[in-house]
Amino acid sequence: MPAVSVVMAVWNPDREYVTAAIRSILEQTFRDLELVIVEDPSERPLDLAQFSDDRIRLIRRERRGSLGSALNEGIAAAHAELIARIDADDVALPRRIERQYEFMQQHPEIAVYGSRIRVIDDSGATVGRRMLRLGHEEIAAALRRYNCISHPSVMFRKAPVVAVGGYDRERIAEDYDLWCRLLLAGARFANSDEELVLYRFHEQAAKYRGVHEAIRVTIDIKKQYFAGRFTLGDRLRLAAETVLLRLPPALIIRLFRLLEYRQT
Repeated sequence: MPAVSVVMAVWNPDREYVTAAIRSILEQTFRDLELVIVEDPSERPLDLAQFSDDRIRLIRRERRGSLGSALNEGIAAAHAELIARIDADDVALPRRIERQYEFMQQHPEIAVYGSRIRVIDDSGATVGRRMLRLGHEEIAAALRRYNCISHPSVMFRKAPVVAVGGYDRERIAEDYDLWCRLLLAGARFANSDEELVLYRFHEQAAKYRGVHEAIRVTIDIKKQYFAGRFTLGDRLRLAAETVLLRLPPALIIRLFRLLEYRQT
């Protein structure tokens, strides 16, 4: 059995991006892993002919479902207790899995371990860095306001995620919803101060579209899980997000980049 299962969900992938994402996992310095790919049917089916690595396991679903349902299926199929995530358009830096595996072995109290990230555009050029909170207490406080765990950077323990029901099958922001449920269940979090993932932010990506809906869902998640626990700062953040719903999506993206990305 592998020590780490890397789970990737794929739908209508860009051939160049998904090839780079897969290769970045197979070329990790840490070799004792499997890559579980869950693919929904699309106009551009995944072509794995160029890869002869038997560590790849492909699960093709009969009909398209939500990202949360695809990830749950991948987690259920995973052989390892430690699960790492990667998206089909992002890139894991070569020592990512090695660094995270070592940390999780040394810190059994941590359930979810992410990292700071380098943000790249569609050509691979660096456009900024996200200097995410590092320690559990900082992360716990920040989660009442925003998602401070980069989803494609995480490694987590399978058991606590399964215990809280896995990813929500209906919601977008399925990762933020999961982190909040894990936090309330007593799970502990950490982020590496190293940038372990190249996070691709481009206009064609699903993460660029549906900005207003993402904000609405984020507000709903915070109200559902943290009502009665909000500080003044938390309430001010909610008020600001309500104002954002009145702005054009392109302006919201520009504001997000200005506030959240450290320029290089």
